[in-house]
Amino acid sequence: MLAMAKGGEDEYFAQRVLRLTDIAQEPMDFLMPISGYEKMPIVSLEEAVEPLVPILPTVKSYARVAKKQCKKPADNLTQDESASIMLYSMGWEPLDECLYCALNATLRSKHRSNLKPWFLFLRLFLGALFRLPPIPHLTVFRGVKLDLSKQFEEDETFIWWGFSSCTTSIKVLQSEQFLGKEGTRTMFTIHCNSARDIRKHSYFPSEDEVLLLAGTEFQVKGILDQGHGLRTIQLQEVQSDEPMLIPVPSTNDSVDLSTGKLKDLKVTHDVTESKMISKQSASIPKPKVGASELQFNKWKRNAIIVAGGNGQGKELNQLHNPDGIFIDKHKNIFIADFWNDRTVEWKHNAKEGQTIAGGNGKGNRMNQLNCPIDVIVDQQNHSIIIADGANRRVIQWLNQKQQILIDNIDCWGLTMDKHRFLYVSDGQKNEVRRWKMEEYNNEGTVVAGGNGEGNQLNQLDYPTFIFVDEDQSVYVSDCNNHRVMKWRKDAKKGKIVAGGNGQGEDLNQLSLPHGCEGKEEGEVIVGRNGQGNQLDHPCGLSFDDEGNLYVANFRNHRIQKFEMIL
Repeated sequence: MLAMAKGGEDEYFAQRVLRLTDIAQEPMDFLMPISGYEKMPIVSLEEAVEPLVPILPTVKSYARVAKKQCKKPADNLTQDESASIMLYSMGWEPLDECLYCALNATLRSKHRSNLKPWFLFLRLFLGALFRLPPIPHLTVFRGVKLDLSKQFEEDETFIWWGFSSCTTSIKVLQSEQFLGKEGTRTMFTIHCNSARDIRKHSYFPSEDEVLLLAGTEFQVKGILDQGHGLRTIQLQEVQSDEPMLIPVPSTNDSVDLSTGKLKDLKVTHDVTESKMISKQSASIPKPKVGASELQFNKWKRNAIIVAGGNGQGKELNQLHNPDGIFIDKHKNIFIADFWNDRTVEWKHNAKEGQTIAGGNGKGNRMNQLNCPIDVIVDQQNHSIIIADGANRRVIQWLNQKQQILIDNIDCWGLTMDKHRFLYVSDGQKNEVRRWKMEEYNNEGTVVAGGNGEGNQLNQLDYPTFIFVDEDQSVYVSDCNNHRVMKWRKDAKKGKIVAGGNGQGEDLNQLSLPHGCEGKEEGEVIVGRNGQGNQLDHPCGLSFDDEGNLYVANFRNHRIQKFEMIL
């Protein structure tokens, strides 16, 4: 019987601790690219591990177990592809003869010739991972019970050469099995766009664990001393024109494998109500209904840059990964400028913006922001309300005076209804809550989700952007369930109005939605066929009173306007 087959909870935790905390083994040197494997043919798992037997004497036995476990693989992978991921996720002793330990040790070595026996396995394994859709705009965590803060400097870039297991739950790292809450510790908060969800192919499936590919490059955005021995290092994944992991060829047209970029943005409609996930909808013209068919609203394919567009930066005419946006009745654009830790306002037709909140460095003081995600304007008192993501708070700015409205919340999306109720999505609690303006000394009212993480109609799985209509129905981008949900006022469960047919690029599917809505079938309204309308990781959506569509183009550091075709 295989040593690992005894499994059990102790084995599961031991393997997770090892995967999530092996950061200290990463070299700080800049190594040669990981290449050569991409020229190899795709073979069966049994053939792929044959060259590894001198290194891993028992690997064929574990490969047999993995193959047997993957007879009906998910995500349209082949049995061998799925089994290669499962084999990587297994662990056995001695550790230097365990596949994922030995592979990562080899990837972290400067002797690239030692990778040659791994080429057939890497071709199969990476081919499988590249076929899984990257999860955009995700925050994940790793950590170690050491002080590594002196090894990093703010703004520097570096590469983790091994495959990096991460958790999407900060509570996992804070548990005693991992870092705990006392003693010397370093936690990495990682904002990434290319993590892969391998839970359906893992021997130890975990709902909160994702995998970053070998050779992923990061930039240090901040180093914070949190007290009690804890240092937090904030990282952002960066894309390079010269990747250190040479991608494998693929026939998948929906994803550019060299960058992990989605090629199209799908925006769809609710046929019965014609509302979109945005902070304004009352002014959006409804689809035209003729005698034979319903005609959807359409927008011009070529966009106008209305904010940013001058490269990544912190000058007033620049943005750095804009996220949530809000358009007021004067067509002024309010932008959560994520990595600049500020909120900026661009007046209609202005050439540059002005900082209206934050902009005083990264931090948790009242006059600072830390990775703001969303912003709305209370047009009655002209205050700015911000989802201050990394500070886990919703904060209000009014005439340069600040007030924390809601604290200790994994806030993402914000919206307000006509009765001046504030709605906030909580990614950690998988719910949306509502508060009456000026009445925040309570826990609010759950209006969507709140029944734990899941895919049932009364559940959500990482809600992001939200919108509320005139009837106080809440629309939620249910990110990890690849759907948009509508919860009527006082409802106990929601209704799927877009997606809900698995993750994908078909017109009745969504992929990690961050702000689109529809029913049954949708239409592609923005393609990727030139600089004028090119999108790279679209995030926040909003509309002006003429129905023009505004998109926060996260990685291209600009806001684009798509004019409505009347």
